[in-house]
Amino acid sequence: MTTVLIAHGSPDPRHSATLERLRTRVEEPLRRAGHGETRLAFIEHDHPTPGEIAPGLSGPVTVVPMLITPAMHARVDIPAALRRIAGHGVATRAVPALGGHPLLLDAIDERLRSVGHDPDRGVLLVAGGSSSGQAGRSLSRLLADHPRRGWTTMTLAAPRAGAAHGRVVVPATLAEGVLHDRVALLAQAAGSPFVGGGLADTAALADLVLERVLDRPRPPGESTRTNGG
Repeated sequence: MTTVLIAHGSPDPRHSATLERLRTRVEEPLRRAGHGETRLAFIEHDHPTPGEIAPGLSGPVTVVPMLITPAMHARVDIPAALRRIAGHGVATRAVPALGGHPLLLDAIDERLRSVGHDPDRGVLLVAGGSSSGQAGRSLSRLLADHPRRGWTTMTLAAPRAGAAHGRVVVPATLAEGVLHDRVALLAQAAGSPFVGGGLADTAALADLVLERVLDRPRPPGESTRTNGG
């Protein structure tokens, strides 16, 4: 039994390093739950790809799409990756992507607190966006379903003038990389505080991956979080 985390990938090496730290963080709890090894694969830019790891996988395989918003990668690339893996005679199942889950907001809260920012202060979450607008709608829906006082969202694909004014800017990205750094430049141009770092480096995000794979909420005693965060 294998768990495969499939991430987007980036030309920036910080991206794969961050996802590897997350893989390491969730592997032991998954082993204890009987889920065997945990592998990491990338849709583009980085290696290995799903096709490269597929011949060495033993089933059944659980695929976790490491995607925050339902852009083209979730609709097209993840199903293609599943077909590549299944084509090697391995039973596969895909769990839902990370988007829409309140633990994403907890991960952002964790990033804010780690650098001394009050999460109750105004916050602007910025994602990369997509031509269809689905990425922006997904983030807006998440906040509508789980409101945080003073928090709002925006995408780089559909910027809103003045949205960063008076708010702490946080990139809605799993790892540092090209999009993360573009959000940093946006905050700099607006003269707003910026809280960097990938959400995949948080305990809340690790808990979300475990919840997806185990198909149940994580009991507090099994959380990957420490008393400090």
